[in-house]
Amino acid sequence: MASGGNPQFRYTQPPSKVIHVRNLPWECTDEELTELGNLFGKVVNTKCNVGANRNQAFIEFADQNQAIAMISYYASSAEPAQVRGKNVYLQYSNRQEIVNSKNTGDAAGNVLLVTMEGVLPDAVSIDVLHLDCLSNL
Repeated sequence: MASGGNPQFRYTQPPSKVIHVRNLPWECTDEELTELGNLFGKVVNTKCNVGANRNQAFIEFADQNQAIAMISYYASSAEPAQVRGKNVYLQYSNRQEIVNSKNTGDAAGNVLLVTMEGVLPDAVSIDVLHLDCLSNL
């Protein structure tokens, strides 16, 4: 693939089933990314609002050939990829899958929120928490 062609693309990464999307509008949603990718295959995951300016995202396809189809289509098309009327830039990600996706936020965590009335903040210790929890059983 030529690197001097369309400036919308960077061919610095080998093909991956994950597409890196840049120059997105701030309001971009996962649904819009899925819609953009669904023309080329099954989108299995997305991750929005990444990067320093929160205007980048990732689209993960079920198969690498689907990602190749998307990049190839827009590389040869007179019409650039767009989200909300704004031209976006596509390239292969350096990863083969999206990690830390939106779904991981729904997983159970190890955080316990305790409210204690009548106890000064600097008086709270593990022993005070233990006694308070035992007294509420």
